[in-house]
Amino acid sequence: MPRAYRGARVPWRSAATPRLPPGDRYARRVRRLLEILPGLAWVSALTAVAFVGSRLGPAQLLGPLVLALLLGAALRLSVRRAPPGSAAGVAFAARTLLRVGIVLLGVRLDGRALVDLGPWVLLGSAVGALVAFAVVEVAGRAWRVPSDLRRLVAIGTAICGAAAVAAATPLMRRSAGEPATPGGAAPLAIATISLLGTLGVLGFVALDLAGRLSPAFLAAWAGATLQEVGQAVAAGTAVGGDRADLALLVKLSRVVWLAPALVALAFWTRPPSADGARGRADGEAAGAGHGAARRTPWVPAFVIGFVAMGAATSAGLLPPPAVAAATTAGTILTAAAMAAIGLGVDATAVGRSGRQALALGTVGFGALVVVMGAWYGLLLR
Repeated sequence: MPRAYRGARVPWRSAATPRLPPGDRYARRVRRLLEILPGLAWVSALTAVAFVGSRLGPAQLLGPLVLALLLGAALRLSVRRAPPGSAAGVAFAARTLLRVGIVLLGVRLDGRALVDLGPWVLLGSAVGALVAFAVVEVAGRAWRVPSDLRRLVAIGTAICGAAAVAAATPLMRRSAGEPATPGGAAPLAIATISLLGTLGVLGFVALDLAGRLSPAFLAAWAGATLQEVGQAVAAGTAVGGDRADLALLVKLSRVVWLAPALVALAFWTRPPSADGARGRADGEAAGAGHGAARRTPWVPAFVIGFVAMGAATSAGLLPPPAVAAATTAGTILTAAAMAAIGLGVDATAVGRSGRQALALGTVGFGALVVVMGAWYGLLLR
């Protein structure tokens, strides 16, 4: 490197970081692009298959995010290692694309759609979310489940399934000395809540066939407990075709709490000291060696962007075509990140963690079913 560039100081760089000549910077960007292209090609292919598959038959209950994760994990399991040369691109998708996708998905948080529901529905969703999260957290601590796994299961159960898990994944930090979750916390959490939600749809159909409960109550109950939006719509349609809208609206009253939940989680999981003594997010582990001195923000930038996009939609600042385009782009990018996370799953290491995730998800889902059943039983009597 030319001597003139050695030790040059830039306000946002450390004194030890030299400034590269324009040609070197361009070459480095080209090399970086070439490094990530193979992994992005695999991720893109899996994402495309997931979107096509999510429109077919029972797979509609899962949605593209869950399918992308399952396809990535299935590919990794079949070849027992990530595709050759894909590591850089997969890591880029799991980290950068995930954050961009989360920000774009903030446009779905339209507070105007919830005005007609009334305060009792919103309050009920908040109560249900708090109960589910608290039950999973307490049970997880008692069973010594890793903090990242129990919190992802909690937020996915309490609010909106795979989308909530994806949004919360970058915030996960482990306590000092706490081992990583074998197989990855996000895939286990998503697989667990997807399985339980699918079984939940069948449960609501069975209750409807029994004929002892009103369709309105069953639709509201389904929207207040099932994890995925597609699952809530499917259950609402099954218990009485015209009740699908009620199930969806109650479900949206849970989704609106995602933004406050992410902000609260960001404060809760923030390391107590600037050097990150409690550990770093799973997705940031690779950069921990040179970033330990950086000050951890109170609220990560992607969470701020997520909230800002929701506020813009609620204020009517974004036209419907822009909202639709941002939603589609955000879903595609988040599904790509899920495919990348699936490619990183070590299925042989899941074992006990998989059983813990299933137990936690069952406990949290059960608590949510009981509390929201009682809530809507009183509200709709």
